[in-house]
Amino acid sequence: MRFPALPRRLITASLLAALVAITHAADPVAGVDFVWVDLGEENEGLLLTQEEQGDGMTEPDDVGGLECRINPWPYAGPGHNHMYFRIDDAYLFATNTEAWIIMEYFDSADAQQIDCQYDSNGAGAVAGAFRGAGDGAFEAAKPTGSETWLTHTFHLEDGRFENRANASDFRLSSHGQGSIWINRVWVSLVEPPEDFDPELPFGVSRPVDAAGKAVTTWAALRDR
Repeated sequence: MRFPALPRRLITASLLAALVAITHAADPVAGVDFVWVDLGEENEGLLLTQEEQGDGMTEPDDVGGLECRINPWPYAGPGHNHMYFRIDDAYLFATNTEAWIIMEYFDSADAQQIDCQYDSNGAGAVAGAFRGAGDGAFEAAKPTGSETWLTHTFHLEDGRFENRANASDFRLSSHGQGSIWINRVWVSLVEPPEDFDPELPFGVSRPVDAAGKAVTTWAALRDR
């Protein structure tokens, strides 16, 4: 069945308008769908903080053109290579929830792995307070030595976030297998894309062809 030219154009326009509206309605909102922290000499963030403590002492550094923080190795001996993070309790506390932790790390051959150990309701050390790759939660990130900044996403299916990880909610660790450099970290309650790009702001559409079609890319340092 063929539609007259005018109704067909109207139908096409309506469908495109509906698609754009649905896409923008799904844009993640900072402080609602995700929280973040940007590490450096002075950290900046939204409802997510990096915590200094006995086995998680870090130092500011500048590598690959970015200001960041480093877990120097060794610190107080092998195994003391943790970087702790705490989610503001007003945002998330004592819950069984699915979440994603995205880290921006320097891909250096100095580290053999970067694990994420988080406060969970699942199997893991200290009644699940330090669940991670070693407990089958996910695969650890495996640096390849490209000497570039990359992102890696950890999918948490059973997050508890009750500050039981030494008064924090999760930690990034090389488990005593070299230094790690971290620039930005996000905790999200919505699934990020596989091609997460930390330089693209949430909710900003990009033209992808001459007809002006648009897509919304899920990624950002902050709401802008």
